[in-house]
Amino acid sequence: MKSTKHLGMAVATIAGLVTALPSPAQQRTMPSAPGFYFGLGAGVGYANYNDNDFDNIANGLNAAGVGGGGLTQNRTSRETTDFGWKAFGGYRFNQYIGLEGGYTGFSRLESQYQFQQAGVPAGSGTMSYNVYSWNVAVVPRLPLQQNFFLQGKLGAAFTTTENTFNLNAGTYSQQGTNEKSRTNVLAGVGLGYDFPNGLSILGEYEYYGKVGDSFSYGSGGLGGTGRADMNLFSVSGLIRF
Repeated sequence: MKSTKHLGMAVATIAGLVTALPSPAQQRTMPSAPGFYFGLGAGVGYANYNDNDFDNIANGLNAAGVGGGGLTQNRTSRETTDFGWKAFGGYRFNQYIGLEGGYTGFSRLESQYQFQQAGVPAGSGTMSYNVYSWNVAVVPRLPLQQNFFLQGKLGAAFTTTENTFNLNAGTYSQQGTNEKSRTNVLAGVGLGYDFPNGLSILGEYEYYGKVGDSFSYGSGGLGGTGRADMNLFSVSGLIRF
């Protein structure tokens, strides 16, 4: 009689545990479960320009013997921040590590210049700086309390920089677009939250390295794109599968 009672209690306990287990669909979206994820993010891109490139254009033209010589310049405006966005996807092997690939785009950043020759206005210049990047990275995570997590990122950013310009300085005039591709180390850190329904939110800072190349000057005029360190501050929404 006692053994029958114990058997009934065991069956009831097991049945209760089985009932409490998440469904297969719920298991796939639990924060600790392996699986794929996809995300979209938006925020602010920030370019830290190499001033030695951008504020010495007139000196470079003078040294190359174009523009009539004796040129100086003043920077009248420069955009260092604008909209940035990204799309990414990856696979989380467990709650501690994942592998991710994505695309990041930065809005065009505009700069304007005025040139003088012997103290007399001698023209103007405009530059439109555009950067985009394909990325792949390892994404380690440290789970915190209440489904919060700290996230790191370390990988490679395959960046392309385009500088579209229109320069008129003294006897020199040139319009065009210079382009430079390079591979940089991608690094990031963020704080996120995993909802139990398979959605997540993530605030993140990412560094894409020094993009572009230094300006070059010759008889043909301006070459290169100019260099800048690119950064992205973003908030992303993710869905786990």
